[in-house]
Formats: sequence, C-alpha cells, structure tokens
Amino acid sequence: MQVDDFLTLLETIEKNLPKDSPAMMLKNAYKRNPYTILMVTLLSLRARDEHTAKVAAKLFNTIQTPQELLAFPVEALEETIKPLGMQKQKARTLREVSEALMERFDGEVPKNKEALLSLKGVGEKTANIVMNNAFDQGVIAVDTHVHRLCNFFGVIDTKSDKESSKILNEIIPPSYRSKLNFTLVVFGQTICTPKSQKCEICPVTHFCPKNV
Repeated sequence: MQVDDFLTLLETIEKNLPKDSPAMMLKNAYKRNPYTILMVTLLSLRARDEHTAKVAAKLFNTIQTPQELLAFPVEALEETIKPLGMQKQKARTLREVSEALMERFDGEVPKNKEALLSLKGVGEKTANIVMNNAFDQGVIAVDTHVHRLCNFFGVIDTKSDKESSKILNEIIPPSYRSKLNFTLVVFGQTICTPKSQKCEICPVTHFCPKNV
C-alpha cells in the first residue's frame, strides 16, 4: 500500500472509531497533564487498558504532581496498583521516576526524548507516547497494534516494533503522526483484532488485503 492510500485509510478509520474501546476508556479515565500521562503510560506496560483505566481513575484524578505521589503511602500505592499485577515493581518505578523528576527536572516532565529515556523504567515507546500525548510533538509510538496493522495493510514490511517505529516516523507526514497510534490501537482493539476481524462493521474493507 502506498503512503497516500494509507493516510486515506487512517482518516476513514478515525472518523468511524468506536466510542467504547479500552483505549478510549483509558484516555478519559483521569486528569491528563505531562506527569499523569507519563505515570499512566508506565502503569499500562504489560497491562490491559481497561484495567489500567480503573487504576488511573483512582490515582490520577487526585494525584497530579510527583510531590503528591511521593506523599502517598507506599502500601496504599501498591494496593491500588495490585489489579495490574507486579504492584511492588510498578509502585517502585512510579516513585523512582517521580524522585528523579524532583531531583533532576524541578518536578517537571522533560520534553526532550534523550532526557525522558534517562529516567529509569522509561523506554522508547513510553518516551514517544509522552512526547506525542503530553507535548504534541507528532512522534509515532509503536505498540503491538500499530506494528501488526501497518504490516497487515502493507504500508511497511518489518519484523520488530523498533524497526516499525523508525520507518513510520520517516514516511508518515508530521500532521498524521499524532493520531496514528491512538487510531490504530482503538481499531485493533475493537474491529481488526489479533484473533478475529469484525469485517461486517469495518469501515475500510475496500482497503483490506483480503479483498484486494
């Protein structure tokens, strides 16, 4: 698939996104600022969006700064995170990142990717999500849905998320980068899922490789 066709496909999907997807639920679950976006992104690693949404709603509608998280009792933090699993590790990560923000960045989340990656526990995907969602920098974050669907539609031919991220950020125009991840994640969670495809309600069946 040519890039122009893929951009048309992306626009069509965006106009027809289901309103009840786990990703949509997570996006609307908490008060968003650069700090809470970073914290929730860290929580969401290896967790389902619908579970993360419930935890995020409990924590990050009241906690809005690293100072407030560090003042929250560790035991209570672990108990709140428990439904996501690995609660001790995740609580430790949230606290360590919050401490680093206080010590090195005056309590602010850095906009620079190199600075974000210097935070323990922050990888490339997390940094890209924060840069895109918190600072509107138009960087594509590649997760399993983005990697799978971009290869499925043939706009890329890659073997890893890292390779997909590199190529997509080169070939996709900046004006489309900010919405690509969220659009394809919602689409991949609700319509073109890994295990089954709801072709009867898909808005882009005419682009589907199965029908070409």
